[in-house]
Amino acid sequence: MQPGNPDVVPARLKSSVDYLIIALIVGAAISVQLLFISLPEDDLGPTVFVASLISSAAVSAASFVIAKRYWGTHIFGKAYLAFALGYLCYFVAEVLYYSFDLYLGIEPYPSVADIFFFALYPFSLIHLILNIHFFCPKLSLKQKTWLIAFPALVLTLYAYTSFLEFEEPNFDFYYGIIFVLGASVVLSYAILGASIFRKGVLGVAWLLLVVGILVSTVGDVWYYYLEVFEEYSDLHPVNVMWFVSDFLIIYALAKHRKIF
Repeated sequence: MQPGNPDVVPARLKSSVDYLIIALIVGAAISVQLLFISLPEDDLGPTVFVASLISSAAVSAASFVIAKRYWGTHIFGKAYLAFALGYLCYFVAEVLYYSFDLYLGIEPYPSVADIFFFALYPFSLIHLILNIHFFCPKLSLKQKTWLIAFPALVLTLYAYTSFLEFEEPNFDFYYGIIFVLGASVVLSYAILGASIFRKGVLGVAWLLLVVGILVSTVGDVWYYYLEVFEEYSDLHPVNVMWFVSDFLIIYALAKHRKIF
């Protein structure tokens, strides 16, 4: 991409992954989880609350910076604005979720916070679709089949597992299906994007971003399985995935700003 013409993309963007930074990202996420484990029970909730807010706010803020940088372009300004709005919604969801749980004594699941949690999926999907179809305007039959078959498989497995647990299609059954459907559709596009971007069409920066989205949505699907069996807690390892995802996305956004 040239500074005066951001929608012109070279055949291969010259960039590389700093594997030391990747190691530091994974190490930082694990360290945060170990910190949570070491905390007294009374301090755990507020600490998780603050860490989650900082993490999601950082992703949203970095995305707004990139959206502003490319606002005059045909695709990228809109794509990153959607991504920024998605994580802004996620930030609001975190505020509501932990406020209900820690300070108001209201059960946070289900609650109005879920509206904002779910909003991350359509905004992330807009970001992925805009980028994928800009650089790969005509999807193959195999790619289209993947976008349908993968969510269907994930949803079928979830529906079967949760039906066995609930023994009837109750509220929790249908509620979980809504979120797993959203997560699985985003996940299918993220995997498709990773398969396209790894070839150098978009470069390492976009690949890192898509991998970050992929890690996040895998964590989301895992979370909804945990909710079925009432096994989720602030100390569950799935939290590490979300922190890794946020850190990867911030790294990817930093590379976007550095490269172009």
